[in-house]
Parts: sequence; structure tokens; C-alpha cells
Amino acid sequence: MKPETPVIYLDNAATTFPKPEAVYREMDSFYRNYGGNAGRGANPLARRAANLVNETRELLKQWLNAPEVVFSPSDTIGLNTVIFGARLRTGDVVYVSPFEHNSVARPLEHLKKTIGIVIRQLPYDRQTMNCKLDEVKALFRLEPPAMICVSHASNVFGVLSPVEQLATLARQVAPSVVVVIDAAHTAGLKPLNLSQIDAFVFSGHKSLYGPYGVSGIAFGRNWRPAPFIYGGTGTQSESIDMPQDGVSRYEAGSLNVSAIAGLHAALLWLKEVSREIINTHIEKLTEEMYHHLSHLTSVRLISPHNSSFSTGILAFNVEGISPQIVETALGAENIAVRAGLHCAPWSHEFARTLQAGGSVRVSVGYFNSSEELQVFATSLQKLLS
Repeated sequence: MKPETPVIYLDNAATTFPKPEAVYREMDSFYRNYGGNAGRGANPLARRAANLVNETRELLKQWLNAPEVVFSPSDTIGLNTVIFGARLRTGDVVYVSPFEHNSVARPLEHLKKTIGIVIRQLPYDRQTMNCKLDEVKALFRLEPPAMICVSHASNVFGVLSPVEQLATLARQVAPSVVVVIDAAHTAGLKPLNLSQIDAFVFSGHKSLYGPYGVSGIAFGRNWRPAPFIYGGTGTQSESIDMPQDGVSRYEAGSLNVSAIAGLHAALLWLKEVSREIINTHIEKLTEEMYHHLSHLTSVRLISPHNSSFSTGILAFNVEGISPQIVETALGAENIAVRAGLHCAPWSHEFARTLQAGGSVRVSVGYFNSSEELQVFATSLQKLLS
């Protein structure tokens, strides 16, 4: 790597980078000026930290149009909270997409092995990667779902799943079904009607442009999981039991207020820039990236045309060259992409790329430019020549 050359960062599906300048300033300011422990005492610093947490919670509720939001340290912990907290029973049927991250697949596999839940993959077309909703109706009638746990957007191919339609179809045959959406890649950009969704799990450091260390769960309905992590909450300390209601039921331990400060700044930035402008820019860049890749010999695009453009994620492979070698070669040119299975082996089984070692994923964000994509395409062409 050439340290004097700026890195062209095309791995925004792993984490968006860079962050808005306000995120850096606010996180630095927190530890320098008001680094108290939110909810732990009435001293001025603790109160100021608590106010920041409450303000960020309100901003999230507005941004997601959700009646209640709780914080978690990561999207993975949020998903574990709702999956294990649903208290599924032997024989319960859980429907997933073929595109689930291991943060969904592994907890469900654990429950399959320990209590005997049944995991069913929803039918998707291999070419378009669209969900076959007519077949879904028949499946739901045959085996009514106890839970649907679906990624809103594939972290490998970028395609969106019709989560609102799936929730509606499921409730027609199973009104008490628990609908869980992994929104790690869409919470900042793709609003959903949460009235049919029980738990909408989001990541702070991806499409929300915040830092690591803060994510959360937005509850759209009255359903609530059992607590997953037990401990001090700063509330009802006289009781040995976890609080029975309210956000503190799910927020054991000291909150990462520094990360929440960064997310607070990111949410204000998102509001100022607007979803429309960010989405338009990302869709434009993804169209350009698809165009570049489709004109390179030996490149096989795996993400279908158009359907993944709104998320900025595209996957491809190069004939005769492993994804890992492509990543390494681009890295030598100071271009950051990601190769491999992307913690989503089901996706590569579905796309038949598992034996090839996965795929190369390029993912753009708001701070990328057309000029960077041209450099990426030129470097890739040089590798192929």
C-alpha cells in the first residue's frame, strides 16, 4: 500500500467511511466536556449525558417513525435479543430469506439444535433475486410462521426484500407471528411502515453514518421480547429483577454515550442533507459502477441489474481469479473492497458462489465520487489485462 495516496474506500457495506465531520467533533467533545455516565446519578455530567441519550432516542424515533427505540451495542446483539427473547418453542417455524447474515443464521441454528425450531427459507428467484410472493402464500398456509426474520437488504448483493408484504401475508394466517427485520443497511435511507413489524434492528455505523458501538431495536407494535442481558440499569435498583417495562429493561450496563453522541450528530446531519439527496447520489454512483463492471471482460456481475442500486452494494467475480486475489490486487492500488463470504454463507449457497470462495463486493456511500469509480474501473481493467 502507498501511504501517501488516499484510499478509495468502496467498502461502505462493512461500515460507512468517512463519517460526517460533525460525528468526530461531537464524540471528541463528549469525553472532553461532559463524559458522565447516563442514568447513574443526578450530578451535572450524568444529567447532561442522560439528556443526550434521550435526545438521540427521540431523533431515532422520528427518523424511523417508531413508537419506541432501545439501544444495543451492536446489530448482532440486537438481533440476539429479539430472537432469543421471542421464546420460541419446539416445532415453531421460522422463515428467513436466503440472504441472512450469520447474526441471524447462527442464533436460529442454535435454537434449531437446542430446542427444535424449524427453519424454512423463503423462495427467491435465482436470476432476479426477487421474492416469489405467490409461493410464499402457499408456504404460510401449509406451515404457519411463528417468526419471520428477514434482512431488509442483502449485505452481499444489495437486493431489497419485500418485508412489508411478507409481514402482511404472514399475519393473514398467523396473527401472532413475530416479524423481525435486520435493517443494518437500510435504517438511514429506506423508511418502512412499522405498523406490521415487531422489531426493526438497526446498526449505527452503517447507513446511519454513525460510529461503532451503538445500534438498537425499534419496536413497531406492542410485542416485546424477554430481556436477553441482565444487570444494572440505573433504575429500580432496589429490585433483584430486571424492570418489567420501559427501555431500561433492554439496556443493562452503562450505555456507550460517546458512540451515542456520534450517532446524535449523524442523525442531525442526515436530517440536514435529506434521504432524497443521499439516495439519489448512491443510486447514481451504483448505476455508474454497474456500467463500469458490465463493460469489463471476464467480470461476472452477480447482483441483478437495478434491483440493488438503491443500497449501493454490488457483487461480482472475475473468471479464473479468486475474489481474495482481486481484493488484494485492488488493495495494492489503495482501493478498499471486500472479498469472501461476507459472514453470509447462505447468500453464496443461493448464488452458487460458495465454492469459488464467495465474491468481490463493492459498496458506495454518500462520500464517494464518480471520479473514484473511474479509478476503480481502470485499476480493475489493469488487473485483467
